[in-house]
Amino acid sequence: MKCSVDKQPKSFLLCAAVIGLLSPWMVNAQIDADADFDNWLVELRQEAADNGIGEVTLVQAFANITPPVKRVIERDRSQPERVQTYDDYLTARVTDWKKETGIELMTRHQDVLREISKRYGVQARFIVGIWGMETNFGTYPIKEPLFNVLATLAYDNRRAAFFRAQFLAGLEILESGFPAIENMNSSWAGAMGQSQFIPESYLQYAVDYDQDGKKDIWDTEADVFASIANYFKARNWQDDQTWGRPVLLPEGGEENLVGSQSDGLSPDRYCKRYSSLGAWRDLQDWQALGVRKADGSDLPTRSIPAALVLADKGDNEAYLVYRNFCSIMSYNPAFKYALSIGLLADQLR
Repeated sequence: MKCSVDKQPKSFLLCAAVIGLLSPWMVNAQIDADADFDNWLVELRQEAADNGIGEVTLVQAFANITPPVKRVIERDRSQPERVQTYDDYLTARVTDWKKETGIELMTRHQDVLREISKRYGVQARFIVGIWGMETNFGTYPIKEPLFNVLATLAYDNRRAAFFRAQFLAGLEILESGFPAIENMNSSWAGAMGQSQFIPESYLQYAVDYDQDGKKDIWDTEADVFASIANYFKARNWQDDQTWGRPVLLPEGGEENLVGSQSDGLSPDRYCKRYSSLGAWRDLQDWQALGVRKADGSDLPTRSIPAALVLADKGDNEAYLVYRNFCSIMSYNPAFKYALSIGLLADQLR
């Protein structure tokens, strides 16, 4: 006797129990879990309908949702920002290929990038840095069905409310008529298009820059660039500053320079949420404490708030970061990610 999964996992479980592959207890537990998920989906669908989502949209979005996808949960639990060292993470992402390709694409798109940079007040190299880091400049294949991913993550207990909100926002996007359901694919984390916007970010920040009636972060580079820039503008990006810089620490500095937020300046509201950045001090105070540029020269004489990010313990690698670093962190709240954007943007200067 052969058991086939096909599209009926419950039938497979019953068959497996019959031929002794699984114990009846395991089968019953799985069936109960599937029933819980099915009931949860019914409630989610009703909530969407109560919010005004039409039946056609609901049928499209819910048609191919499967029980929670194990690989999505595994990816959520083992994000590289958590498990890789700074050196491994940055070496794998700030590559010669990204630098060379990014420079080439900045030249190819220089006119529209110049326009967008001026309109939104965000340097082009950071726009292209995000584009390169998120989807390899739009070349990385994004194949996960959005609503299946979001259903898995919303049903999971780690960030259920957040992803439930993304699922409902995704329905709102689909209800608008663009894009078609066939194009609503995402990463394992529910982020869409070349700019990798989650649904709520798309609704709030996506831009129809070419004015063709579509906020197309999937296939229109101008819309991708403007959407990224608009996202940063909304987070108080300062185009007269960079992200920060690699620095040299004084002797014993890794142990002696760390402080709490209460020890220094009060950062702006976009930085306050990242309490793990520790103390913000005037750049000249870091100079007085012995911190220097990576080449050993003095820090810039400008007086602006800066925080110290230490890499892996004992490697004496460090970075002074400025308030734009917090804007990058809002894209992905991980020091390693924000550093990779800043370092790539420096190479595209």
